[in-house]
Amino acid sequence: MTPRAAFVLFLAAAMAAALSAQAPAPVPAHPVKTDGGVLVPGLVDAHAWAAPTSELDADYFYLMGLAHGVTAYRVLNVRTTWAVSQRARAESGSTLAPRLATSGRGIDQAATPGRWLFDAPDAQAAAGEATRQAAATVEWVAGYDHLLPDAYKAIVDAVKGSSTRVSGQPGASSMSDLAAAGVATIDTLAFPVKPRSTAGADDAWLATSATELATLQTRLIRARVTLVPLLAAARARAFPDEAADDPALDFLPDERVNALMQDLGSLSDADIAKAKQAWASQAAFIRRFVRAGGKVAAGTGFEWKGYPLPGIGIHRELAALVRAGLTPADALRAATVNAAGLLGAAAGSSAGRIAPGMDANFIVVAGDPLAHIEDLERITSVIRAGEVLEVKALVTSVRRSLSGPIRK
Repeated sequence: MTPRAAFVLFLAAAMAAALSAQAPAPVPAHPVKTDGGVLVPGLVDAHAWAAPTSELDADYFYLMGLAHGVTAYRVLNVRTTWAVSQRARAESGSTLAPRLATSGRGIDQAATPGRWLFDAPDAQAAAGEATRQAAATVEWVAGYDHLLPDAYKAIVDAVKGSSTRVSGQPGASSMSDLAAAGVATIDTLAFPVKPRSTAGADDAWLATSATELATLQTRLIRARVTLVPLLAAARARAFPDEAADDPALDFLPDERVNALMQDLGSLSDADIAKAKQAWASQAAFIRRFVRAGGKVAAGTGFEWKGYPLPGIGIHRELAALVRAGLTPADALRAATVNAAGLLGAAAGSSAGRIAPGMDANFIVVAGDPLAHIEDLERITSVIRAGEVLEVKALVTSVRRSLSGPIRK
């Protein structure tokens, strides 16, 4: 059996096991030429921030995703009414975008001014905002890093019985606290067993014992928490030269690139050394977590001066997962089957695998991603909701969507 044939069989078996429900879906209007390539389900970015900024409109995020094989976003922390209307536009086909599963505005305590966050003074207020968002039919409520454990528990209780789930970010609540509160996903790895104090996230990882991490792993798996680790962003702090040399920065406006370079350049040798140690600890934890049966989903973020970028950032995340010790097969599951399960009941039942009756969202890639995860970037065709999209045209549209200049 050739490597490519084995890869196709792997996808069919893994995704059929993960997603069994089927629903009618559009199919391509004409045959898709693969020219010896491999069919892969459309990738899912499980932690996207696809909201317009002063220099980037929403089309930028959508087109960047599609141009790099991402046919679905789980969008976290956007204005609730805007998010629901964008999801409807994507579903109707009135805008060219990945399928969107969304939260409303993030819920935080002592929220940062100017961000799209709801500032909850207490657990009751947090629960009230979660109830309003669930009534608006968002798929997710996104908690942020200043929320205390009692607020997270109140949010989870508030949406119980609905189709809305809760994501959490460690900070004032540790990863262990979030699992105990009942969140469905933990986005970013920080403060494993103790909440934030005077120590930073890197220090927290270095101070956590192997026994404590083993206990946390068991708790997360028993609670069926999916981790969205955002390893590529963490790796950029540990290996800043890699981020600075990333050719994907050509797709960022100059002001974003300059801000990123300033941040990377401000890291001291001590900062970098500590970040490398913490990244190694996180990588080892993720490797053990997956081998023990835990679920990981791939996400980008885009909130750290725009790195990693949307779309192409998912490829950076998968490469980081492989560097952490996952197999390419594990990494592919993180961006397909596992991430598709976070889209929502209706979307998740018809996404993430290639089979009769599934949504016609897939990509054609050259090479063998099962052997070399980097081959997944060699996309020759993108099929979104049955429509064949030309990659070069998508890239051209990305450049046009930028309101400011980009690097040449």
